[in-house]
Amino acid sequence: MLSDLFEHANFAYIFIAAVLFIAGIYFAPAIVDRNIRWMLVYPRWMAKLMEKYFSTRMGFFPMFIIILLLNNVSLFTGFLSGFLVILPFVLAFLTGFHVAVIGYDLMGWQGLWHMLVNPVAWLEFPAAWISFSLGIRLAGEIVVHQNFHSAVNLFHVLLPIYFKYVFSLLLVAALLESALIILAERHKNQP
Repeated sequence: MLSDLFEHANFAYIFIAAVLFIAGIYFAPAIVDRNIRWMLVYPRWMAKLMEKYFSTRMGFFPMFIIILLLNNVSLFTGFLSGFLVILPFVLAFLTGFHVAVIGYDLMGWQGLWHMLVNPVAWLEFPAAWISFSLGIRLAGEIVVHQNFHSAVNLFHVLLPIYFKYVFSLLLVAALLESALIILAERHKNQP
């Protein structure tokens, strides 16, 4: 079932993306505790943006669409970053870092533990690792063959893999996350 994924994405690339992502999570608390501001600007800006839009009472469907679009834009960018060779490695680390900064800012270490036991993360994290592994595969194609046209051809081969695995995982994650947010809002408003 997953043979096409491992044939095109390569398990080693998925592993590298996961290690970089987890390394970003690992370093985030130290950066927050030391208050290294220039590294915290983007994740804190993103957290404020999410708080602004998700604190309003929107319905399930608009919330689902926004979450699905934001996550796909982020991870599709990670896939496309392979055309810039080093960027998927950097973005894999930064994505884990940004997610952890937001969680750590909100609730400290408890925020990180919540993030790791959250079923939405169990869908979004593998989607991120696969997406970055596809970017790493594109980068490898450019480095090995020194041919941008070859990488474009590979991109067209990998695109269905993105939609089959990454988009599908993000679709389910957005449904689950929207439902959990709506349920939490209802529970919070009950006496």
